[in-house]
Amino acid sequence: MTPTSFTLAQATDIAEDFDDLIGTKIKVSPELVWKIDGVFVCPFNEDDKKMFAEFYQNSGDENMSIDFYKGDEYDVIIFAFNVEDKNEYTVIPIRDFIDFRGINYNFPE
Repeated sequence: MTPTSFTLAQATDIAEDFDDLIGTKIKVSPELVWKIDGVFVCPFNEDDKKMFAEFYQNSGDENMSIDFYKGDEYDVIIFAFNVEDKNEYTVIPIRDFIDFRGINYNFPE
């Protein structure tokens, strides 16, 4: 099933529901550990999502990083960086994260 976008209000509520993840770590392997830096509202489109992540990596400011976006379709991502190299980051869509972790969460429709 293809995920659908959220409204800005829905995405904001979802991001707030998961903000307790900030500062926690995701151990991928003994050599690779990600630290969650933020749970962010971002554009839904994959290209715009990548642009948001790049802007955030460079600025550290989530609000400034989304200023370019003029659309009305949103998603929520987890932004995490490698604890050994803060220049290396990953973006995990919130739906993928909860599926992987087996978290029961009812997204708005």
